[in-house]
Amino acid sequence: MAALPVLTRSTLRKLLLLCVLVKPLSSPAFAQEQPRPAAAQQDESTPLAPPEDVSEAESANSDEGTHGAEVAVEGEEEGPKRSNAVSGAALRNENVFAAKVDNAGAKADGQRLGGTYIIIPHAVVETNFYATEYSQPTTELPVLARPPMANTWHGEIYETLQNSVFNARTFFQVGPVLPSRMNNYGIRFSGKLPGWGYLSGSFGQVKNHGMVNGNVIVPLLSERTPLATDPATRAIVQRFINAYPATAPNRPDFDTRALNTNSPQSTDSTDGSLRLDGRAGAHGIVSISHAINRQRIDAFQLVAGQNPDTSIHTQRFRSTYRWEASEATEFSVSGGFTRMRSSLQAEPNAVGPRVRFFNVIQNLGPDSFYPLDRAENTFHWGALGYHHTAGGKHRITFGGDMNRYQLNGMDQNGSRGDFQFNSNWGFSATENLLRGTPTSYAQSFGNMYRGYRNWISDEFIADQWNVTRRLQLYVGVRHSMNTAPREVNNLDVAPFRTDWNNFSPRFSFAVLGPREWVVRGSYTVSFSQVMPATYSQMRYNPPGSHSVTVNFPDPSTVVGVNQSLTNPLAGVDLTSPNARSTVTLISPDLVAPYSHQYNFTIEKKIGPAVVDIGYLGSRSIKLLNYFSLNRGLPVDGIPLTTATVNQRRQDPRYYEVSYVVNAGIGYLDAAQVSWRVPFHSGLSLSGSFTFGKALDQGVSYLSAAAARDNLVRPQQENNALEDKKGLSDFDSTRALSMAVSYTVPRYHIPGLLAKAAHNWQISGVAMMKTGTPFALYTGSDAPGFGNVDGVPTDRPNLLDPSILGAVVGDPATSTQILSKSKFAFISAGQPSGNLGFNVFRRGPIRNMNAALSREFALGQNRARTLQFRAEVFNLGNHPQFDAPANILTSSSFGKITNTLNNGRVIQFGLRLTL
Repeated sequence: MAALPVLTRSTLRKLLLLCVLVKPLSSPAFAQEQPRPAAAQQDESTPLAPPEDVSEAESANSDEGTHGAEVAVEGEEEGPKRSNAVSGAALRNENVFAAKVDNAGAKADGQRLGGTYIIIPHAVVETNFYATEYSQPTTELPVLARPPMANTWHGEIYETLQNSVFNARTFFQVGPVLPSRMNNYGIRFSGKLPGWGYLSGSFGQVKNHGMVNGNVIVPLLSERTPLATDPATRAIVQRFINAYPATAPNRPDFDTRALNTNSPQSTDSTDGSLRLDGRAGAHGIVSISHAINRQRIDAFQLVAGQNPDTSIHTQRFRSTYRWEASEATEFSVSGGFTRMRSSLQAEPNAVGPRVRFFNVIQNLGPDSFYPLDRAENTFHWGALGYHHTAGGKHRITFGGDMNRYQLNGMDQNGSRGDFQFNSNWGFSATENLLRGTPTSYAQSFGNMYRGYRNWISDEFIADQWNVTRRLQLYVGVRHSMNTAPREVNNLDVAPFRTDWNNFSPRFSFAVLGPREWVVRGSYTVSFSQVMPATYSQMRYNPPGSHSVTVNFPDPSTVVGVNQSLTNPLAGVDLTSPNARSTVTLISPDLVAPYSHQYNFTIEKKIGPAVVDIGYLGSRSIKLLNYFSLNRGLPVDGIPLTTATVNQRRQDPRYYEVSYVVNAGIGYLDAAQVSWRVPFHSGLSLSGSFTFGKALDQGVSYLSAAAARDNLVRPQQENNALEDKKGLSDFDSTRALSMAVSYTVPRYHIPGLLAKAAHNWQISGVAMMKTGTPFALYTGSDAPGFGNVDGVPTDRPNLLDPSILGAVVGDPATSTQILSKSKFAFISAGQPSGNLGFNVFRRGPIRNMNAALSREFALGQNRARTLQFRAEVFNLGNHPQFDAPANILTSSSFGKITNTLNNGRVIQFGLRLTL
């Protein structure tokens, strides 16, 4: 019998390393690898990603394999692995709301976690790689992966539990952690059904209920009595005031109006899938798969109506016939559909309209984009073939897909009404609320229900050429087409044409040099599409819809009772077909954005370690942008007041005009060093360091030129893109990630203690990044604060250039850096402030997660096991602070009032494998 290891100082030093980090990396070998199921890509030595950070797209794709990995150099999937990087982050603070529609979640994660830049060493033609260098998921053909077809039955049952009794308070929290719990449980199984084929499936639920803690800026107790004299106006003001908690502010240490409070939230999710695979003749395989996801969120409401309640239902069906014509040729055809139903509704206690104060106090919501109720149906057809030439020199890949997309439902843009209370007429926004004197009111009317249809297709062909034993080339081309959308009832007509000339060349190479050097490089062009959120804004235009903007005069000049709050649309033409309206115009030349993506890597084995040094870059062209046109410009003889904005607009037919165009470039350049030490003596290490910069001209690859995209970066002089050029919202210049896993061996310890101590696996993940950028705004368009052109989100003037580029990440010093004395409001008629966009940064991101696990054999052959796992997120309970209040008119300006991450969270899990 081999001698058991002794617990030495060297071993203890290994144990001390366990607070550093993880990132799974590709294998260094130079050969072909068979594809692995997506579910198998999770590294079990790392803490599991939190359930709420797994996107709908990820869970929906869990039944599909990694198409294209068969043609890659060994260890390279067709695209980057998804979201092991998120395992290095703390759990998201639940009081940072992110809507689960469109790409809002990706934008929120980008600001919270910073960009994760990924090298794409092998861009196969079967897949669209748009934005994958930013860690976004690739698209996939509807062709199901080859089934495992195991003859014996296997299964597992799992349960993961979080309970607030084990959690730490967040940085700003007042009082103890209030009760909350999360249960994540489910089953997976696979095996052979005699006479039917091979069945696999899964079922799981996540139930996350409890209290959400957060800070809101509320009126002082002395600011809870309306000052309006008109009884009807006083009643409305009182209704708005009653939406705030009756509790007095309790965090005067950082803001006299700050209240730390709690609100209940519940999230219930259900996932299920079934897949059946069977032989069809001697050379055929038929596969059928169906998956469902149901999610319901009763959102937290720190003030009444703050966030919409969400319900999202998704189902995916796929069927594939795979024909193995010979050992050299294989062909698959597939069909299926995907359906997603999304409903976001205002909670019952919402005050009705949206009421905005631009961070002087908490806005009353939810956003004007809700209620939203839509159904999206996509019918898929696809084909994929492979052919090996004699001798194995070439492998030809060919195929394509056709997708019929349907969007039915109702999207809103202000149908509930939108009051703005600004600093105006010599009063603050809070004082104007009490006086019942809003600065403006906007509302949309008409039929917002639409049904859009369009086709999306792709065709591709590629050749993987093994030139020599040491040189491999890959050359291919992919073509994409997106038809212009058609509204089924002809209520709208798309002004742009079918985008059909999108050709995507694919080229990559791999060279195996002497002494195990491996050099790789690739180049491709990837296309996005004109997103439904973009073109569906046609519904907001006349004649089907009508949007009104009213700017109110100084109440001291109004004769009689000011009726602006009780009857804001008095005197506005709502009946004439030619009535004035706010419109969203779409360029007739609108096409899909695209990216040039390129990278180069050198890999070398140094002792037991494998080191990669690489560069990745991209240029994203024709990004979806919008210009805010028809502003109120200075006109001789008309005073520059908020009441005259509509009089000073150049085109009297419209209020503000949003013009959607292809305008803007995204720039990414990054160098990356990664390393991995395979499992040796119970210890494995991996990590990476990335140095890069992401810039854009006002919009990024995530932009849809819709919804909240149109509320930021509006400042521009003659629509100059250079005025909006700056750091991308997700830019994180330096990023270090490291991981370690150690399996405790069996030491010289007698008896039961030896059995209890050995075979435990300890793992740790660390993530350290530069904080992400943020911008500052004036917060009022009124004289003395803004340029009075109808848009209140201009940037101020900077008086102290020494603070440019400052990191504002400490609540104790943030107001010293962002002192109001270092900025000035822009003057009436001034086109814009001189402060650039995103010139300040949040504090750095530093986080550690850890896990302790052990697998117990149940029986002699280890076919049945029970795994226990304890995981800790944010081990050091380190806060990641949000950006400070960024509105210059706010009394909270420069003050940090929230964290983006949760406090330390501990969860326990059991997994029974049979």
